[in-house]
Amino acid sequence: MINEFYEVCKERAVHTVWIFSDLQQGQPENARKCLDICMEDYERLGKPAELICYLGDSVESASLSHLHQMAEMQENAFGSLGIPLCYTLGNHDFDYAEYCFRNGIKETEIPFYDTVRKHPGWHTTENVSDICFSLPFGNDMFWFFSDHAAEDNSWCATHSYFRYGRENYPYTEEDYQKIREEIAASGKRVLTFGHCAMPGGNRDSYLMHRLMPLPLNVRMHIYGHSHISDYMCAHERAFSQIQWVDFQDIPQIDVASFENIRGTFCRSVLMQIYEDDSLGFFFRNHDAHSFISAYFPPRETTELPGAYEKWADFDYPWQNHVYRKGEA
Repeated sequence: MINEFYEVCKERAVHTVWIFSDLQQGQPENARKCLDICMEDYERLGKPAELICYLGDSVESASLSHLHQMAEMQENAFGSLGIPLCYTLGNHDFDYAEYCFRNGIKETEIPFYDTVRKHPGWHTTENVSDICFSLPFGNDMFWFFSDHAAEDNSWCATHSYFRYGRENYPYTEEDYQKIREEIAASGKRVLTFGHCAMPGGNRDSYLMHRLMPLPLNVRMHIYGHSHISDYMCAHERAFSQIQWVDFQDIPQIDVASFENIRGTFCRSVLMQIYEDDSLGFFFRNHDAHSFISAYFPPRETTELPGAYEKWADFDYPWQNHVYRKGEA
């Protein structure tokens, strides 16, 4: 039924975006199988998207030869579609950087990030140390929040902790509030994307707490990182794909993952934007060549009485965050 519903909705869509994350694995051979499954199934759909949003963890491990294989196979695959790609870094994209930091190696690489920066028509942060970048799309503005690290590799900030060099982190609460103010001043509906969830989502990023409360023109957050059906890391939320931002009427969805080791199958999401600017999200099982669910978020967000004051009074413990054993 969902497949038929998708075909009906497709006729109304004025824009379609393909969203995924987390091909990561230290096994390039299996990664290639997962990538082939996803690409072949996407072609079955008629290659409907005009933009790719890749939400991090393109690679895993500190084997530089494996990382280059992963970067090359993905550039070939996604480049063959001939459409723009927006990329945010995830925690595993820094595995080799951390290896260099721990072993006193000054020169480091982030292979897929470097690939995206050089590829014509693809977008990511201008510098690896940048928190975010934005892109106008249709009537909306897309904001992409990236895991980030120092140019000299003296610090690295990813998902729920600093991987290293916390004492060297240059950004303050004021820097995050300036980003928040810029989003609020855009005058457009804003969709935010990132490797990690906003507060309230699966395995949320404590750094994103610094953006709270989100401006009311933010209508949706889309993220990866928490692989659906991964009990070890997602725990009781292993199958939770739709949540709300804490204290706010802003939904967020988990699209992970493009791999089938930590997850039960290869997943992605197609987002449709319709003539009336409403949104539709179709969740794809690439192994079964089938849509498994659909979600249509509210068209407007609601400012609840006292919501901002509640946020201000709530003591989020991000500064003393304890990362749970087994998470990766």
